[in-house]
Amino acid sequence: MAKIVQTQYRENYGAHAWDGTGECPQHWKNKGGSTYVVVGNASDEYIDNVIQSASEYSEEYIIHRKDISEEYLANVDKEASIDFEPWEDRTYIYITAGSGVNCYPITEVRKSAPQADMRGGLKSFTKTWEYASGAARIAGDCGSFKAEYLFEDGRVANSEEEALAMMESYATA
Repeated sequence: MAKIVQTQYRENYGAHAWDGTGECPQHWKNKGGSTYVVVGNASDEYIDNVIQSASEYSEEYIIHRKDISEEYLANVDKEASIDFEPWEDRTYIYITAGSGVNCYPITEVRKSAPQADMRGGLKSFTKTWEYASGAARIAGDCGSFKAEYLFEDGRVANSEEEALAMMESYATA
């Protein structure tokens, strides 16, 4: 089971100068949003708990969701042009079977959008975060993180530092 989920992100500019006493000033501005491919057998309520967040300062909420087929998922790089802007990174959220309302392990994978102007010979990059639950994702409590940078010549860097060193070698070549 998989879904395309689109969100709206808003920021409360009134909260920036708020001293925390009394009612928080309200001056909300839309700041964009994200499109996610959510993979796993989870209810809409659970997906809401994994993606949506809200505070006095900002919020992200779901504005659209769509069930997608296994065929779409298998060909997501071709099919995604329907749901993603060409410049938009692809964010996949994998929900693994678990128990309890908010206890499913979550893996979030963000893949770079196909771009012709990446710097220093970089072809693409993938960043992966693992969380114990949807609540841990919202809180930013990451259990593990890894990055992989793929260069046009086939070399792979497994950290930002390694990628920067490779980019420098491209610049001096």
